[in-house]
Amino acid sequence: MCLASNCSLARVNLSLRPQLEDGKASLAIKYQELREIREACWDKQQRLEVYLEKWSPQSALGQLQAKLDASEAESEAQVEQFLAQDLPLPSFLESFCQSRTRSHICRTQLEKLQELLQKEQVGRDPAGPAGVE
Repeated sequence: MCLASNCSLARVNLSLRPQLEDGKASLAIKYQELREIREACWDKQQRLEVYLEKWSPQSALGQLQAKLDASEAESEAQVEQFLAQDLPLPSFLESFCQSRTRSHICRTQLEKLQELLQKEQVGRDPAGPAGVE
């Protein structure tokens, strides 16, 4: 009787074997898809971190400061050229006005960005350390 029962169970198990193999194959495919999705997600996360670092407000602040410094240096160089009489008055006035306009715009943008960053920092921590209970 036990032998017949074992034989019957063995036949049932053998009949289920194709389903088991199909399930294993399906699981292997799903794991491969998971690996691919994980790698794609990791790549996107790395690109996002680079993007956020490149385009952060602090980075923009640094870029504006560099642009302002370059514009100021350009203005100074133009003044020096004019004083050394290497630059005629009409071209000096035109280039100097353009340079000072760029400097003014950069300075205004820089100050506005600094103001926004300060407001954001104050907004993030309105109570300060004393507000923690």
